[in-house]
Amino acid sequence: MPKKKEVLIQVELTSYQRRYYKAIFERNRDFLYQNSKSGPQLSNITMELRKCCNHLFLVKNAEREVRKVLPNSLIYSSTKIILLDKLLHKLHSDGHKVLIFSQFKMMLDILEEY
Repeated sequence: MPKKKEVLIQVELTSYQRRYYKAIFERNRDFLYQNSKSGPQLSNITMELRKCCNHLFLVKNAEREVRKVLPNSLIYSSTKIILLDKLLHKLHSDGHKVLIFSQFKMMLDILEEY
C-alpha cells in the first residue's frame, strides 16, 4: 500500500462567501474591539465565520438567498466544494479512493447532498 499523502490547498472565498463573512464580522465589530473577558459571544462569532468559510448553506438564512440567484448553488456557493468537485472527478478517473473528514456534521450533510 502506498504511503498516505497529504496536500494542503488554500482557496479564497467566493464573492457570496465574502459578503456574508464581512456582514458577520461587521455586525459584531464593536464587541470584537472591546476589552471584554466574556468569551462565549466571541466564540459564537468565530464559529459563524468558520461556517461561512466552509459553505454558505451553514449560515442561517443564507441558503434561501443564494439558491434564488445562483444556479447550481450547492457547488458554486463555496470554493471548497468547487475544488472538491474538480478533485473528485480527477481522482475518480485516476482510480483513487477518497476519504473525507469534517469537524462539522452539517458539512457532511452537505457533502452527502452533493
